Amino acid sequence: MEPSETGQAPPPEAVIRFVLTPETAAALARHRLLDAPPAPPRAQNLAEAWFDTPGLTLLRHGFALSAAKARRGHVQMLRQGGAYVSTPISGSTPISGPAPQPAAFPPAQAEALAALVADAALSLVFSLRTRRLTRQAGAVLLRFESGTLQAGADKQNFYELEISGPAVDAYGLALALAEEQPLVLQPASLLRRGIWAVGAARPGAIRAGQGLTGSMCMDSAITALVQSCLGQFTANWAVFAAGAEVEAVHQMRVAMRRLRSVLGLFNRALAVPGFAAFRGEAKRIAATMGEARNWDVFTTMLRNGPVQALPHEPGFTALLDQCAAFRATGYAHVRGVLADPATTRFLLTAELFLARHGWRNGLPPETLAILAAPARDFAAAQLARLHRKVRKRGRHLAHLSVHDRHLTRIELKKLRYATDSFGGLFEARGKVKAYASAAADLQEVLGTLNDLATAQALLARLDGATPEAARASGIVLGWCAHAGSVSTRPLGKSWKAFTGAKLFAG
Repeated sequence: MEPSETGQAPPPEAVIRFVLTPETAAALARHRLLDAPPAPPRAQNLAEAWFDTPGLTLLRHGFALSAAKARRGHVQMLRQGGAYVSTPISGSTPISGPAPQPAAFPPAQAEALAALVADAALSLVFSLRTRRLTRQAGAVLLRFESGTLQAGADKQNFYELEISGPAVDAYGLALALAEEQPLVLQPASLLRRGIWAVGAARPGAIRAGQGLTGSMCMDSAITALVQSCLGQFTANWAVFAAGAEVEAVHQMRVAMRRLRSVLGLFNRALAVPGFAAFRGEAKRIAATMGEARNWDVFTTMLRNGPVQALPHEPGFTALLDQCAAFRATGYAHVRGVLADPATTRFLLTAELFLARHGWRNGLPPETLAILAAPARDFAAAQLARLHRKVRKRGRHLAHLSVHDRHLTRIELKKLRYATDSFGGLFEARGKVKAYASAAADLQEVLGTLNDLATAQALLARLDGATPEAARASGIVLGWCAHAGSVSTRPLGKSWKAFTGAKLFAG
């Protein structure tokens, strides 16, 4: 972000996209919060086509080449951006017809295209026909778009709204509209959906980004970490829509758990009502996704364990069919929570809270001073507290009950999230890495034991009425019991390594 002529950085920009119905689009276009147009608004009819080689060479290398009809003639544009292909690297270049002319680009882009395309022919891969009505609300631009996305025989109709502008204004307006109309976020742009429709590589799940680094005050740390969690969730929402359901659900659930964890830490220093409200919503969403995730893990364990060892056991088919039904219900609930306008309102409210630095409101002067303090000092105190809590909870870990081991695992996960979030603030990188590795190893062992306990609970929900299913259920119970006894053997070793690892934040 470049500073303005006054020396101040411009306010952050936001782009928010929603799925609409024709009725919602008509109601919003007449909304009282929109500026009165000087003349009756007229919609534009836009047609844009994307071209590539038969093997999708450009898209596979992160380029998107489009041609469109302009007011006078035609123009072409080249975009670049890896899997997301969004950043224009050339302006609109005039061309003499509807088909792209790579040689007409500036030399650098023309040479790059020539090297990729070589002698291959460029042909149409997908197209967009859009009717766009543009409205304004102060500094915020609203684009109401409807039309079709066509890739071969695949034709998708859409009604959508894109809101863009300064983040505070854009999120404020979006939330005001969402509180009156059932708006649902559309996390993927039309261009990305077109790329997926033609069979280009779809995105994989997005893991949590790098934690805090360098020197940072508490105020900036809150913004960075909460934004990281929200961004991870929204990015994986798009991945889920693209078809990578299993890992996307896992990462969306992780994002909400991370959000609950970091807000819980910050709330210890700043008792902000918004933190508690956001934690509650994050828990609701993560819990819904937990059901789908549990059936994924259980089904994988079943297939890779008992079924693989005893492939001719007839009762496994009935168990797997029931697992598939429960899993389908779990994923229906995931789709339901994503399609729920309440989830969209939660994300908009959280983004607006960030844009406004809402945690500053109503704090007494002595508390405001905490925001200017180094985040490292806060992190050191919280990491030490969490470390002590895990050590106390996990004393005699190998001999604890399943329930108490689970509670230890919960505290360890909080410590892991805090380590990942704040570890980069400390200079002893080697110690940070060694400590994080020891905590991760212990968490993996505890996670395996928890998965086995969860598997037994899920198995109890399956119908074992037939002799074959009952026998298969017994085999799975025995398998889990044996795997649990084997998995407890490395527990003492992992616990000893963790307790022997020196906390880097001393």
